Amino acid sequence: MNILVSVAEKVAEKVADYTIVPIGRQAGYLIFYKGNFKILAAHVVALEAEQERINHSIEEERGNGKEIERDVVIWLEKVNEVIGRANQLHKDPRRSNARCTAWRFPNLILRHQLSRKATKISIDAIQVQGKGKFGRVGYLPIQDAVASSSSSTRGGENYETRESLKDDILKALADLNSCNIGVYGLGGVGKTTLVEEVAQISKQRKLFDKVVITHVSKNPDFKTIQGEIADLLGLQFKEETIFGRANRLRQRIKMEKSILLILDNICTKFDLKKVG
Repeated sequence: MNILVSVAEKVAEKVADYTIVPIGRQAGYLIFYKGNFKILAAHVVALEAEQERINHSIEEERGNGKEIERDVVIWLEKVNEVIGRANQLHKDPRRSNARCTAWRFPNLILRHQLSRKATKISIDAIQVQGKGKFGRVGYLPIQDAVASSSSSTRGGENYETRESLKDDILKALADLNSCNIGVYGLGGVGKTTLVEEVAQISKQRKLFDKVVITHVSKNPDFKTIQGEIADLLGLQFKEETIFGRANRLRQRIKMEKSILLILDNICTKFDLKKVG
C-alpha cells in the first residue's frame, strides 16, 4: 500500500510540474505585458545596430570591387523580416484595447496574444543577431578569363586552315596525356585570335574548371604575368618576391581539378617555373 502511495505521489508531482510550468508561462504573458514589449524594443535596437555595422562593411567591400557573400545577403533579408514584424506589432491598433486604464478593464485574451507575439519576435531577434558574425562579408569575383583585350591581324588568313588548327588543338586538349601544347607561327597570322577562340570553346564545353589566358610579350614581366593569372583566379598576393608569388600561385593552381593556362605571345625563352 505504501508503495502505491509513493508511486501515486511521484506521478502527481510530475503532473504538477508539467501543468504548473505552462500555466506560469501563460500567466507571465499577461503579467509582464509591458515588460515584454520593452524587451522587444531593446532587442530591435540591438539588431538594427548590428544591421548597420554589416551594411557599413558591405559598402566598404563594394567600394573595393567585391561581391557580397550569399549568407550575408540572406541574413540581411531575415533581419529586415524580423524588424518588420516588430514594427508591425508596435503599430498594431489593437494594443490600445490591451492596456490597463482607470476606466476600462483590458482585454486579457488580446493582451495575452500580443505579449506572446512580442516574446516570440524577441527570441527571433536574438537568434538572428547571433548569426550576424561573419568571417568575411565580401569576396573578389573571378574575372572572365577568356575575355582578352588583345587583337591580331587576320589578313591573308586561311579560314579552313585555322578551323583545322583549332580542331587539332581541341583534340590535343581532350587528350589526358597532353600537358603542354605549343602554337607556333609568324607574327600577325592570327595565333592570338586562334587561342582566344580555343579558350572560349573550352569554356563553353566545360572542358576545364578554369580557363586562364595571359600575354607574355618580348620582355616578360613576371610579376605582371603572375598578377594577371592571380586576378583571374581570385587570388590576392601577400608575397613581394617573384619566387614567393610563384609558390603561392602554384599552390592555388593545384587547388583546381583541371585548368587551362594559355600563355600568349611568347617570343623568347620563357621560364614557366618563375611564374608558378
